[in-house]
Amino acid sequence: MTALTRSSFSLDLAGFSVQEGLRAGLSVAALVVLHAWLNFPLLLMTALGALLTCLADAGTPGEERLPPLFTFTVFGALIGVIFSLARAQGLWLAVPLAGVAIFCASFARIYGPSGMQVGNLLSVWIVLAIDIPEPSLHQALITGGMFAAGCLWAIVLTSLVWRIQTTAPFRHSIADCYRALGAMAQDMREIEASPLDKAARAARWEENARVFRGGGRIAIETARTNILALARSQGNGGPRVSRAWLRLEAVDQAFAALSGLADILEAGHVRNRLMALRILRHLRNEITVIAQSIDADRAPDIPRMTRSLDMIRGYVSDLSAYDPVRKLVETITERLSVAVTLAAPENLRAGSLPDGRPALGWRERLLGPLRANLNGQSSHLRHASMAGFAGLLCLAYTLHDEHEYERWLTITLLMTMQPHFSLTWQRMLERIGGTVLGGLIASGLSLVLHTPLTVSLAMFPLAVIAFMLRKVSFGLFLVALTPMVILLVESGTPGASEITIALMRALYTVIGGVLALLCSLALWPGRQPQRALKEVQDAIAAHARMTDAVLAELLGDGSAAACDATRRQAGLASNTLESALSRSMLEPRLVAGRHLNAALTIDAALRRISGRLTVMRVTLAAAEAESGQRVSAETLRLWRVWIGQCAEMVLTYPPGSHLPVALPPRPPLDAPADEPMADALTRIARQIELIAGAVPKLES
Repeated sequence: MTALTRSSFSLDLAGFSVQEGLRAGLSVAALVVLHAWLNFPLLLMTALGALLTCLADAGTPGEERLPPLFTFTVFGALIGVIFSLARAQGLWLAVPLAGVAIFCASFARIYGPSGMQVGNLLSVWIVLAIDIPEPSLHQALITGGMFAAGCLWAIVLTSLVWRIQTTAPFRHSIADCYRALGAMAQDMREIEASPLDKAARAARWEENARVFRGGGRIAIETARTNILALARSQGNGGPRVSRAWLRLEAVDQAFAALSGLADILEAGHVRNRLMALRILRHLRNEITVIAQSIDADRAPDIPRMTRSLDMIRGYVSDLSAYDPVRKLVETITERLSVAVTLAAPENLRAGSLPDGRPALGWRERLLGPLRANLNGQSSHLRHASMAGFAGLLCLAYTLHDEHEYERWLTITLLMTMQPHFSLTWQRMLERIGGTVLGGLIASGLSLVLHTPLTVSLAMFPLAVIAFMLRKVSFGLFLVALTPMVILLVESGTPGASEITIALMRALYTVIGGVLALLCSLALWPGRQPQRALKEVQDAIAAHARMTDAVLAELLGDGSAAACDATRRQAGLASNTLESALSRSMLEPRLVAGRHLNAALTIDAALRRISGRLTVMRVTLAAAEAESGQRVSAETLRLWRVWIGQCAEMVLTYPPGSHLPVALPPRPPLDAPADEPMADALTRIARQIELIAGAVPKLES
């Protein structure tokens, strides 16, 4: 499971951006220096608005970038006016109003990463604005207006004057799909080249199915989401969007074919091992070249790539034209040719959306997530309720006590608290570690910065470094951001000691992080082990639908489009299951080892069923073409019914029962055991029986 987890302290050097650092540094530091020069305190409010707007910028392309930023500006101005007036009326009004507002801001994560960023930063501004009482509407409007002016300054500078090439992240996300495909091919080659015994070989193939197939699906779906954003920003068309869809659909289908090839290699059905090693080595090399060309936005050497792909096809040219290995290798190379030449074959579907529909309109994008999350099963609704309630209690205490730096306790609490305990634990460690290290840096800077102007000038390099590291590592970003915030606070409270500010910030960060952890345990916890059991059922149901769709297609009752759609949903369900299992290991009161092992066994079995179904589609289509008639249609119908019955029995297994799942007997096979179709069905049956044996071991 360690392969499924990723620390936020790890480095993603592809996210390093000097331009973003310089741009954000100019947005914030220029206003702070102007404040020190003119001695105009309200400019610090403008600088705060610019800083939070830079943090709210998710870097999406074109027009897709502006709505979240303008949303943050409008709501930020309203918050500045409303909460400064409410605080002047008293805590009886300000605190409950803040609790409701924090709930709404936290619930904004239903709109994806941009919504989550905007919501989190609005929560921060709520905590800060409630500490600025303004008894008159005129003064409150000035507070909100100066904040909005800083937001608009940052928007103008970052989105209109100094625009960074925003399509690069989308190219990188597509290249990541090809890198994942190449990594899978390389791992398959290493397994085949290693002198492993039967048990070790089976374990390595299980790891390959879990890690690389899951990782590939994550990369593909991430790229799909990014391309949708690009399509909306360019009016749902244009050559860049068309190329992106073609490359994505090509890698998706190549990924399915490579998974099928992995299943054949695992079963030992490739007699020429040297041929397999050569194919995998050349595939990995050519896939890497394609990924690099997409990253650099340049055309590859098409003649050389064409010769290389023809050479790979030459390795299987001596096999039967309908041999599954040959068909799978040819499918992979054809899809790679699409990525190289951007010429789509007849059976490659590409369009404005994966299912051929136009991009969703604004009404559906706004109301759809609301309808999907207004229920008791929504982790986003539970998290927003938890954040609103905890924020209300924390504000009631800190505002009543009126300590100068206690606002950091509430801010840390809200920024640390996540929908799942394991994520809260990780975020707590990041914030505490980053704040303590950043505080030490700020204390060191205090030894050489002695005037307001030097303190203000130091903001520029700190802002540049922080935003350069923003997408490289969240932990390092916090380390750089902390001294910047401390110096900003010191600019607003001249005479305060940076060491005192650093110590108080570190103290309240630790307290806020611990409180966030306790709230995750005590308030509507939604234990991950129990939630993982639901993900197991969802994954089994998704793979049952995929199996039925494949058998329906082979019987002439379904379509290739339905197979592709259910394959994608099954892959997503497996990834969701693996993420839930990864988080469950960090929960308190963990499930016993046998329960976790049972869930992992089911996940591995489902991945194998998916790979075997890909082989079946190739094998049975080949057999039909070779013989001129459909192969064992009646057998397929019997097996389709049997698999549906097994899925129903597994999904309706009584909770708390430890009796074995009594599956019906397998249907007969009217073909030799080594015949491709018979072998595929037999292997699928074994995985189904393995799943049925593991289900009683799951925690009820």
